[in-house]
Parts: sequence; structure tokens; C-alpha cells
Amino acid sequence: MPTPTIVQIQRQIAKLQAKAKAIETASNSKKIKAVQKVRQLMDKLGVTVEDLGGSVPAARAGAAKGKGRAAKKPAAKKPGRKSGASGPVPIRYRDPETGNTWTGRGKPPVWLAERMRAGKTKEEYLIAAVPAAISPAAADSPPAA
Repeated sequence: MPTPTIVQIQRQIAKLQAKAKAIETASNSKKIKAVQKVRQLMDKLGVTVEDLGGSVPAARAGAAKGKGRAAKKPAAKKPGRKSGASGPVPIRYRDPETGNTWTGRGKPPVWLAERMRAGKTKEEYLIAAVPAAISPAAADSPPAA
């Protein structure tokens, strides 16, 4: 079988692209018809997007109001939950020779991976926990015997 020329390949690409576009157009056409049928049925029965457990897309929120459908209210924040970043993570591992540090999250850094390959354990680089502050009440009471 002879090797196809660049022109033959370009023609084949053009045919495949035209076929893909036809498939996409047919798929979009079916989707548009289905959405129209669903909207008509929803309007007829008075069903809203919220009744279905969804939300109205921002682009159609105004259109939904015009058809008598109520736009979904923004969800209230759950109590006790923070949004966004929760702040810096404390450092858990430190190399005393170089001062390199790692929080213990994610993939171990190169410096620690190299030392682990050399036979060290990551626990050898674990920073000792800071002892809890002694409260004045605990300082006045005698130790338990």
C-alpha cells in the first residue's frame, strides 16, 4: 500500500471534520428539541427548576423570571464552615543541616526524598511538639502521686 500524500491526508481530514460537524449539529438539534419539549411540559404543569433540585443558570435567570418561574436564592453559608483558605499550615519536618522544611502535606520534597533513599526516616526530621503551656492553676496544685 503506497504512502498517502499530504494532499490526500488533508482531504481526508476535511472530510472527517465535515462529518464531525454534521454529527455535532445533529446532536445539538436533538438537544434543543428535547429542551424545548421539557420547558413546554414544565410550563404546562407549573414545575420549576428548583422543584427538580437544580438551579437556574445565571444566563437564563432573567428569562426564567419572565416566564413566571422563581429564581433560586443563593444558598446560605453553613455555620461553622470556613470558606477559602484556612491559613498557613504549621511546619512538621525540618532538616537541621540545611534548614529546609516541609509541612507534611503533599509529595515529600526532594531534600527529604533523597535522605529517605539514603536510609533515613522522615520521623528523624520531625519537629518535636511544643509542650502545652502550664496554666497557673496547674502550677499551684501538687503533682498527682
